[in-house]
Amino acid sequence: MKRPYYIFSSGRLRRRQNTLFFEKAAGERIPDDQDETGEPSGTPSGERIPFPVEQIESLYFFGEVDLNSKLLTFLARHDIPAHFYDYYGNYTGTYIPRDHLHSGRLRIEQVLHYVRTKRRLYLARAIVEAATYNLLRVLRYYVNRLEGTRRETVSAAIATIEQERAQLRSAEKISELMGIEGRSRDAYYGVWPAILSDGPGEAFVFEKRERRPPSNEINALISFGNSLCYTTTLRQIHRTALDPTISYLHEPGARRFSLALDLSEIFKPILVDRAIFRLVKTGEVTPRHFEERLGGVYLKEAGRRIFVRYWDERLRQTVHHRRLERHVSYERLIRLECYKLIRHLLDPKNEPYQGLHMWW
Repeated sequence: MKRPYYIFSSGRLRRRQNTLFFEKAAGERIPDDQDETGEPSGTPSGERIPFPVEQIESLYFFGEVDLNSKLLTFLARHDIPAHFYDYYGNYTGTYIPRDHLHSGRLRIEQVLHYVRTKRRLYLARAIVEAATYNLLRVLRYYVNRLEGTRRETVSAAIATIEQERAQLRSAEKISELMGIEGRSRDAYYGVWPAILSDGPGEAFVFEKRERRPPSNEINALISFGNSLCYTTTLRQIHRTALDPTISYLHEPGARRFSLALDLSEIFKPILVDRAIFRLVKTGEVTPRHFEERLGGVYLKEAGRRIFVRYWDERLRQTVHHRRLERHVSYERLIRLECYKLIRHLLDPKNEPYQGLHMWW
């Protein structure tokens, strides 16, 4: 069974015949912003790790890795995407092999649903409706476990998000939908202190969402988790004939796969936010796993390893799917979301798209 591989060490990834070898490098990695030479940070340590290529679904590079065009050709032949992160854990980009699943009719329909206002508005509204519904599911899970003012605070946020959701049907512009989604998230993030402020969570301070750069430990966790959600969604889109650059809520633009931004909005509360609550409240991630750099706060490598290990386990966990009547993994749910979108694009009357609503 194929699965993603996460590489934290620095070194060189080579192809030898039909096998991948990772040659580890000794020495500490130089921060990207302090390296003016472009030379590899370390020297080969002699340690080589083989990778069974038939088991690789995708590669994540968190260390400084050298590779060449022969290797990229090899990855393309086996349809293996590679995702890259910089020294501070910021997502920097993805190498995606050339499309192998083509569908001219789907591409045309995908474009038509973007250029025709009503069709685009329907899909964007469905995405925001599902995303905000899942925000509420997370808050309702915790509100029943809180008491006093903390419970009142979360209840007030639930009421605010419900009021915002009531405006979804009357919204006639994408900007209005984005506004509803943004205000709902502000209310949602605003009650995180009430949810986290006990046990190991007392060590963390969080007031509001700040991205560039993350201003504290919780913002660093959200940014890192959201980047994992984006790349996970992207690699699931890549397994279908969908074009990842044509989106409906986020505006398509250069240098980004905006459809992954759309669909990951639905899964952030389910995967990212619940992972953060779990890691912080159990004390698996503590303030010692962070460092201040470039005016922001970032996860150290040890913290990234903890997050990625939990993330990978989480993606493989299953829930019982009521419609399919079988257990499916969280990662598979994202693929199913892509299939739902495809059915809508090809036949919107018989298969209208509805975003995933948490039922567990």
